Amino acid sequence: MNQNNRSHILRFTLLILLASGIIFATIFFVLRANRKKAEMNPDTARLQMSWWGNDGRHMYTMEGVDLFQQKHPEIRVDYRYGEWNGYEKRTKVWMESHNEADVMQINYAWLDVYSSDGTGFYDLNTLSDVLDLSNFTEEELSYGMKAGKLNALPIAMNTHTFYYNQDILDQYGLTVPKKWDDLFSMAKVLAPKGKYVLGFAKKHLFLLMIAYYEQSFGTPFFNQDGTLAADAKGIEYVLKFYRRLLDEHVICPIDSFDRAKYMSGEIVGTMCWISDTKIYCDGLAETGVKVSRGEYPKLDGASLSGWYIKPATMWAISKDTEHPREAAILLNYLLNDPDMAKLQKTEKGVPVSDAAVAALNEEGLSESNDYKAVQEMKAHQDELSLIIPNMENESIIDAFKSGADEYLYDKKNAPECAESIYTNIREITGTSK
Repeated sequence: MNQNNRSHILRFTLLILLASGIIFATIFFVLRANRKKAEMNPDTARLQMSWWGNDGRHMYTMEGVDLFQQKHPEIRVDYRYGEWNGYEKRTKVWMESHNEADVMQINYAWLDVYSSDGTGFYDLNTLSDVLDLSNFTEEELSYGMKAGKLNALPIAMNTHTFYYNQDILDQYGLTVPKKWDDLFSMAKVLAPKGKYVLGFAKKHLFLLMIAYYEQSFGTPFFNQDGTLAADAKGIEYVLKFYRRLLDEHVICPIDSFDRAKYMSGEIVGTMCWISDTKIYCDGLAETGVKVSRGEYPKLDGASLSGWYIKPATMWAISKDTEHPREAAILLNYLLNDPDMAKLQKTEKGVPVSDAAVAALNEEGLSESNDYKAVQEMKAHQDELSLIIPNMENESIIDAFKSGADEYLYDKKNAPECAESIYTNIREITGTSK
């Protein structure tokens, strides 16, 4: 190739690069100008929205937000999201610094933490001209009420459910357990095979212990105001039962629980929220395993069931929002819009909103395992109490777990550990002496 040809090629390449640069720069400045225009447009309200969850939840929620903005070009929505781990601590920082999102996914327990007097979140009753509350019953609305103010709306209702690998039960001639003693009988068969009857995380352990305590004593573990009702002797009783569950291989040690062990059959059953049905029931069934739903373990003659119901998660609006009306329009879309319902499906649980349920019924909602679990929950609703928020208080759960570990690892005896747990929970809950 001669010098002239090389020069022509070089000039041509430079012209292409220059043209490309101009094109990209033009696109960049047009997009930037449009964004600035939207920000400067006094008719455009800018909201921030926050939630937690897995990658699937992030994807459909962002898709839903994009669709919302197409329907409402006068509202721009930014968002922050993440996994559950660490999310509650970040929320605390946001709330205390008044930097929370305009529209927030919250846990039911946060109503007590951030709005005990009803002023921690926006009163949604004042926005009922754009927020359609007719899709909720009075009872469903009551879950979000604090001091006469409607602080939040439930996305779905939740309680615990038990799922078992029926193939393994059939293999060893076992049936789905109904009583606490059945769990120990199963363990005698499964433990020699290197299997545990149940596996779950520490929050579920704590709620399981509360159920056993309340069935055993016929009295609540917590008072309605969240203070501790149990005494040190009752906690000692529960600690010894917890140790027996571990010693006889009924439950997998909490620190070594891994969902992969459940999927592989090393753990035969699990206790989970109904909203996690897709993970623990459908997920296992998709591998070709037959899955059965279990009953709540019971003690004969118990006057209390010890099992609770709660809103799975809720939507709320920041008390500090500068655009309450626009935030309510977004909130109404998230809860009641058929398009959003079809994107979300039952990932957060079977929706409470009548409009969302109607949209999902068009797509076979009644055939789903989630729906069947919710119907069973409704059938047992008379036995279920509304959860006390402190039952999910991470500090309380950690106090129980760390105190129990000292007993399990023989650092202290049962009465000493029980007294320590009792003292710590009383301090956290502000229980008077």
